[in-house]
Amino acid sequence: MPKRYQCKAIVFTRPLHAEVHEDVLMPEMDENGVVLKTIYSGVSRGTELDLYEGQMHSKPPHSQWYPMLPGYMPVGEVVEVGSAVEHLKVGDIAYASNLFTGFDERYCPAWAGHTEYVVVSEHSHSLGARRAVKVPEALDPKTASIALLAAIAYHGISAKVKPQPSDTVLVIGQGGIGNSAAQLCKAAGARVIVADLCDNRLQAAREAGIEHTINPRKVDLWETVRELCDGRMPNKMIEVTGEPRVLEEVLLHAPNNGLVHAQGMYLEPIHLYIPDTLFGKNLTFTGTVGESPEMVQAVFQMMVEGRLKLDHLISRTYSYEQATEAYDWIYHHPEEGITLVFQW
Repeated sequence: MPKRYQCKAIVFTRPLHAEVHEDVLMPEMDENGVVLKTIYSGVSRGTELDLYEGQMHSKPPHSQWYPMLPGYMPVGEVVEVGSAVEHLKVGDIAYASNLFTGFDERYCPAWAGHTEYVVVSEHSHSLGARRAVKVPEALDPKTASIALLAAIAYHGISAKVKPQPSDTVLVIGQGGIGNSAAQLCKAAGARVIVADLCDNRLQAAREAGIEHTINPRKVDLWETVRELCDGRMPNKMIEVTGEPRVLEEVLLHAPNNGLVHAQGMYLEPIHLYIPDTLFGKNLTFTGTVGESPEMVQAVFQMMVEGRLKLDHLISRTYSYEQATEAYDWIYHHPEEGITLVFQW
């Protein structure tokens, strides 16, 4: 019989409730797989809290359901390696994410990142062990556990936004992905302006070297942006809040020949009047989702080189046994917490 790990896991049993179960079966191991014993697992405040409060990310009935295995950012020590795997060895620290299939049938995997063991095999992901990326020795595993947020931002910045030193970029939303997007644009030489409703997130942006920060609760966003840009609008705008109303505002205020990149998770329809936006202004409107192991590696390298800072985004660290308390805190206190990490 193929070997299967049975382990502890954080579970959403119903909306607004997280708990720990003791006997969750992981996917099968195979020759193209690796097994990690989790050290830290980071929380994605956007995606995970959607699911936590009952906002599913798929329309077809029964495609997502409770009880659910949440999370997609585990970092752990490699404890088993398949015979066909060459890029990892036992004892390495590695990162894995977004595993989809082969889990305990009692649970919906979405995407089972908060588990005591992580089995990255062809039974859990089409890439098998290639989905697992070695964490450089120079990186703190705890900080590495939120690197996927930066890799998601990296996808959008490198593939669609492509910032240049001549660009001014407005980033709306300063959670983990938005903060990373702002840093990546700054690293490319662009002038960066950020906006968020929470002062703690704007403070985190300043700690990352972003000079121009705006709280739309305190000042008019678009008037302030114009003042910073000598009466013009930034030629590139990135919307990361996932709020359709905000994205609609961005499209209306974008300048002629500008670029608008949608980086949030939009669970409601967006009303787009094309004659006044894409056609009338000749706008470029783009979007990206997810990342790849190569993008995670690129982010790790930038972190090692000091060109990308993520440790300041971790507001608290909880034991996995405190899952109920941890999710309650991050859900109810956005003005205090950017993201959190579970220690295993």
